[in-house]
Amino acid sequence: MQRTSWAAGLELIGDDERCVALAGLLLLRLLAERAGLTAGISAAMRRPDHDPDYDRGQVLVDLCLILLAGGQAIGDFQALAHLEKLIGQVPSTPTVWRALDEAGGLQVARIHQAVCRFRRLWWGILAARPEGFPWLKVAGRELTGITVIDLDASVVKVASDQKENSKPTYKGGVGFVPNLATCDNVDDVLVIDPRPGNATSNDAADNIALLTAAVAAVPGKYRRKVLVRLDGAGFSHKLLEHIATGGGVKGRKWEFSVGWACTDREIDAIDRAPKAVWQNGIDQDGTLLDDTWVADITGLLDLSEWTEKIPGLRIIARDEPLHPKYMKRASDREKARGRRYQLIAVNAAVGQVAWLDARHRSHVHVEADVKQAKAIGMNRWPSRHWKVNVAWIAVVAMAGSLLAAFRHLGLPDGDLRKASIQTLRFRIFEIPGRITYGQRKTWLHLPTDWPWTPILTAAWSGSPGHFSPGPPQIPA
Repeated sequence: MQRTSWAAGLELIGDDERCVALAGLLLLRLLAERAGLTAGISAAMRRPDHDPDYDRGQVLVDLCLILLAGGQAIGDFQALAHLEKLIGQVPSTPTVWRALDEAGGLQVARIHQAVCRFRRLWWGILAARPEGFPWLKVAGRELTGITVIDLDASVVKVASDQKENSKPTYKGGVGFVPNLATCDNVDDVLVIDPRPGNATSNDAADNIALLTAAVAAVPGKYRRKVLVRLDGAGFSHKLLEHIATGGGVKGRKWEFSVGWACTDREIDAIDRAPKAVWQNGIDQDGTLLDDTWVADITGLLDLSEWTEKIPGLRIIARDEPLHPKYMKRASDREKARGRRYQLIAVNAAVGQVAWLDARHRSHVHVEADVKQAKAIGMNRWPSRHWKVNVAWIAVVAMAGSLLAAFRHLGLPDGDLRKASIQTLRFRIFEIPGRITYGQRKTWLHLPTDWPWTPILTAAWSGSPGHFSPGPPQIPA
């Protein structure tokens, strides 16, 4: 190989025991400890007849860190050995397996409750800030007081059907179909329901159970006004009825915004809609779209079977240019016209149709949530045993919530807070450090000229707007 000028005289040698990798993970570990998450998971895993050498709560929280750093297998847990001089001895891979195996149904439920208490704490911190809780904004209008919950099912394919409950999926192949509920206000993972591969996206019982668990997972004050969004593949009559009645609880004001199938019946209704009812669509910033139109076509459809139990049901149609990437899914009539029709069902009593359409289209954020969940372990079901995989998914959900808290409490408002997990790994989590000792302290030196070093040091020191490394806060 031809030698290049920059490499002339350069040698690589691994002989410095003071250097560590993944130094940015220490911030998340600190947050989990100070906010009481680690203690909560430890309590969830504690058994009166069992006193392990390694605290199971710390093991599972550290497994979260490995998943957030990009670990693909339980064996990757040993990457934390680079940080042993800072965090103490790291358990072996078999110990991590045992921790997951010890998490039965009761322990998984307790882990979920511990994460909910953690969520109550950090959501409370956000609400106490001068800017208040981050309500969603659509086209310049703030959805003040409304908790936005997105539901979505995703297929995870595996190479073998030897894993328990891996079955043929509705998208082909063998695997699992986990159901996710996320909160768009703070990009928090509320629930991940691990389901067998033969589960469907529109199973009413599954989706109602998911929504019920998701609402129970948010602090009580955020349960009264809720907007539930999902795509057309997931909705059902029973689910919409459940949402319209506020989950059967008086005093709740819940709305739904869901995809609606576009068949010949709907296209016929679109054709009959008078020109006067159509208005320009708008994007998320409120800018008018010249080539996109929206209209309320409720009165042009026979919805009697739906409105009997779901009063206020409205169907909104969107007429936009047919993009080449949607050509395969387009109907013959759409292809002939070069137009794409999308419909949504809402039960909103107020709101211009263009704004309601834009409000639903921000549901696309859930695709990023699913992609992130897969990147932090949902696409890896490590065991042949269902019980262990269920515990693994509980850890993935915990990692998602810890990451959401870190985004809001450890990162400044802006692009970095909204960055993908891949970007955060590169800029924050993977930063190296060098350990020195002096003045009765341990010092971790970070690169001076790394652009994001000031963010890391500010978060660790507890500067305004960041979590503080002060005494642990244990939520009640």
